[in-house]
Amino acid sequence: MIRGDSFNHAACSAALRRACAALAALVAATGGSAIAGEVATATGQANAVVVAPLSIIKVDDMSFGRIVARPQAGTITINANTGVCTVTGPILEVGTCRRARFDGMGSNKMSARITLSSVTNLTGPGQTMVLDNVVLGNNSSISFTGNPNANGHGVGLTQGNGNQRYSITNNNGIFSLYIGGRLTVNANQAPGVYNGSITINVQYQ
Repeated sequence: MIRGDSFNHAACSAALRRACAALAALVAATGGSAIAGEVATATGQANAVVVAPLSIIKVDDMSFGRIVARPQAGTITINANTGVCTVTGPILEVGTCRRARFDGMGSNKMSARITLSSVTNLTGPGQTMVLDNVVLGNNSSISFTGNPNANGHGVGLTQGNGNQRYSITNNNGIFSLYIGGRLTVNANQAPGVYNGSITINVQYQ
């Protein structure tokens, strides 16, 4: 008979059961995957627009989104009132259109003369794309006080026709100007980024 240290099988089995139970409780508490003490981090953005009295600032650039050119030319028009895009011709517009937006601040019922002083075509790696039919949309923060049939658009500001009189209607004097336009995409337009510009002047009275 071989003698050695005594070994209690019953005590060992009980200890093993207690260890397994503790491990099961830990897995349940952590959802089976994460371990307490791990750190996850995410970052969001916060934005604000600060408008000074008797000023005008750009809030949003005009964007015609992403465009797929074709062997034939086409156009993309952004509605100044709604921001909706309309495409003509075989080209595809697969991004999100956005009308330009400028914010200003005067006082309620103050007059403001607004001029669309400059519009430049979009230039980039390929042929220049013409930006025209640039027009200011209607909105509840500012009201056109001139000829309601100006240029046949029912608004007072179009490209090449500036210095139109508006009246600020918001009680706090803050107003927004939304501008749409039409972009002509040439046949087989070369891929790349194209940029132009829109300049607007506001004379508070």
